[in-house]
Amino acid sequence: MKRRPLQAGFALIAAVFLVVIVALMAGYAISIGTSQQADATLSLLGDRAEFAAQSGLEWAIARVATDSACPVAGTSFSAAGSGLNNFAIAVSCASTSVTEGSITYPVYALTVTASLGVPSAEDYVRRVVTAQVSGKP
Repeated sequence: MKRRPLQAGFALIAAVFLVVIVALMAGYAISIGTSQQADATLSLLGDRAEFAAQSGLEWAIARVATDSACPVAGTSFSAAGSGLNNFAIAVSCASTSVTEGSITYPVYALTVTASLGVPSAEDYVRRVVTAQVSGKP
């Protein structure tokens, strides 16, 4: 009759331990990759929101320069273009008269908000830009 060695089964324990460690490392690597991808996506959406807000501001400045008046209260629109579609752009304007010496002219305070999504969503982005534009003296 042959005797079994006292160390039988140790290789099985080491193999299971190694498999568990490798699986944990793979899960951690996948988790890091997923969070980096989400971060890059949100950064891109933030940049697009900034460009949409700047576009709305340029539109509002052109309206003020052309009409010498604020755009209609509550003006909002969607940007056209492959990267900016689906962004909601809202423009608000306030006009103030300024007198310097004998010259009186209007100053327009423009605020443009560009947003995408709903505030409770994890991919919601919103950017606000402001500018002051003086009218013709």
